[in-house]
Amino acid sequence: MVAKFRGSKSLKQVLTYNECKVTEGIARLIGEGGYGKDHEILTFQEKLSRLTDLARRNWRTMNNAMHISLSFSRQDELDERKLNMIVKDYLDCIGFGGQPYLVYKHLDTGHPHVH
Repeated sequence: MVAKFRGSKSLKQVLTYNECKVTEGIARLIGEGGYGKDHEILTFQEKLSRLTDLARRNWRTMNNAMHISLSFSRQDELDERKLNMIVKDYLDCIGFGGQPYLVYKHLDTGHPHVH
């Protein structure tokens, strides 16, 4: 597994990037954490509001979004349940387990990866 981190000052930009991939048919929202509502029925505004409301609470935050991608080998057999488990464990290990998050599976490369 290879992890890439990118900080961003725009939660909306990161969310829009992934949602555009979904619209283009080259990504799927496969999971969430900390939303209290199933990811399949979340609206764009609900996704964005949850993240921006938390970011506003800490005025010292300079980069309010962490965009992490996890890439796997082509040989890995990873269904959506397994990918969600890996993401949850990974976020717990790096200290972000208590933060709300969305999991997008991207289908735009030759190897499995999530954002």
